[in-house]
Amino acid sequence: MDVVVVGELNADLVLTGLTSLPAYGEVRLAKDMRFALGSSSAIFACNLARLGVEVGFVGKLGADETGNFLLRSLRDCGVETSQIIQSSDGRTGICVVMSFPHEYAMASYAGIRETFCLDDVNLDYVRSAKHMHMSSFYLQPALRPGCQELFRRAKEAGLSTSLDPDVDPSGKWNGGMRELLPYVDVFLPNEQEAARISGETDITAALNSLSRLSRTVVIKRGANGVLTKSGERTVEAPGFSVQPVDTTGAGDSFNAGFVFQFIQGAPLVNCVAWGNACGALSTRALGGTDGFPTRAEVEHFFSERAEELENIRRAFA
Repeated sequence: MDVVVVGELNADLVLTGLTSLPAYGEVRLAKDMRFALGSSSAIFACNLARLGVEVGFVGKLGADETGNFLLRSLRDCGVETSQIIQSSDGRTGICVVMSFPHEYAMASYAGIRETFCLDDVNLDYVRSAKHMHMSSFYLQPALRPGCQELFRRAKEAGLSTSLDPDVDPSGKWNGGMRELLPYVDVFLPNEQEAARISGETDITAALNSLSRLSRTVVIKRGANGVLTKSGERTVEAPGFSVQPVDTTGAGDSFNAGFVFQFIQGAPLVNCVAWGNACGALSTRALGGTDGFPTRAEVEHFFSERAEELENIRRAFA
């Protein structure tokens, strides 16, 4: 196994074509919808598997139809699911996503994922991989206290690690993140997450603060590309220009492209280029996985976007 993903699982109901968010007492009609595999961790796992990486998943679902749907979806993507627990003690979560071309709003029912904890994780299974990834640190309250031990044990076993923090619904942005980051090789927040976790309003100050804790910090900026620091070197690299259909899971798709290159020992410029390309191409369809490209599609995209690719390379020159 190349990569093991430890994380949350839920389904997404994605609504598109809304003119705006509905106000209280108001009904807005969507033009399209899709019931799809959701959750940052699962979208990352499926998309990474689509690139040909051997991926296993550790998580928890309810023993219900939504849980069965998610298991089938992961297996259909080629993800190994033997360490996903199905329990009758709770229901599988669902997230309603109101998607707009460049933004989204979500309402989420967490369900049984909130009970997923370190005791549910088979550490021998984790140690069998080369790399461990986690998304949605703040959305897993029972797992959060054990994250430092989980990442420490992964590092002791020789794994490289990556983490996408995701949003903190409580607005507190603590819970042991700063203590965890020394065990994280690649930290992958977006601009808002980086600012809130670091306590800095300036994005460069946030990058410098976080890079003192984690080896490589990559701040995702959507269509504006990334701001990254590894060691003493800071690079601001542009993204690819696309006309998005749905941005759901674009950040997770960036993570998949980035980690695909990272686990092969590729230089940071390659990791960023693949992350940017995968994130951009993923916005071609509804949901977080249907638009995700194959390796061949990414290579073809690079050949079509040679000038934009060269701009990324120049940023690292």
